[in-house]
Amino acid sequence: MGDSILFSIWGFQVSFVLFLEVISSILSFFCILFAVKEKIWTFPLGMISTAMYFFVFFMQNVYSSMTLQIMFFAFNVYGLYKWTHPGKKDVAKADNTLAVTVMKSQGRILIIAVIAILTVTLGYVMANLNNWLPALFPEEAKYVYLDTAILSASLVAQYLMAIKKLESWALWFAVDVVSAPFYFITVGWATGILYFVFIFTAVMGWREWKKSVSVNNKKLTTDKPDLCKSV
Repeated sequence: MGDSILFSIWGFQVSFVLFLEVISSILSFFCILFAVKEKIWTFPLGMISTAMYFFVFFMQNVYSSMTLQIMFFAFNVYGLYKWTHPGKKDVAKADNTLAVTVMKSQGRILIIAVIAILTVTLGYVMANLNNWLPALFPEEAKYVYLDTAILSASLVAQYLMAIKKLESWALWFAVDVVSAPFYFITVGWATGILYFVFIFTAVMGWREWKKSVSVNNKKLTTDKPDLCKSV
């Protein structure tokens, strides 16, 4: 269907891509609000919005962000299970849902290294997709390494959110600051505005989750032996 016009409102033509983008943006906004408040509904909404954004980014030839939606969907499924089924070594709240915890300094260094490695590796892959699979990706990818840097940091941030690490919001803040102007230029005004709003919701998320750590009377370093603390 591409950029075909679906309907017009007061002379303003609404294309299929724009329609998907606006609906996806609205769903993503409520998804983040639920995450700030530690509500489990953040994950079902996240699954729907990422599925829709997959097609938006594909139609705009932003392949890294398109791929990101697949991983987002998977992490939403994982997060839904993780939040409701904390393991024996996890910190759980009174209602037996996963509690917010924080990372050790070694874990924070590790995630920076992971983001850097992913950016370079995925950048090379995305830069050659149109050569390797021209039938699926006929157009050359745009802004490859900036796009893959956003993708890599977003993947790590989403994983940290799935395991309820406070640092996920700090990483989301950095991602949103870069993504807001980038998506405004490459995708559309609705997504650009959404990520600008996300800058403020990231601050809200940090504050709310930090309060949650205090309410649960947990120290700011957890002994959970997960990937983020393996170093």
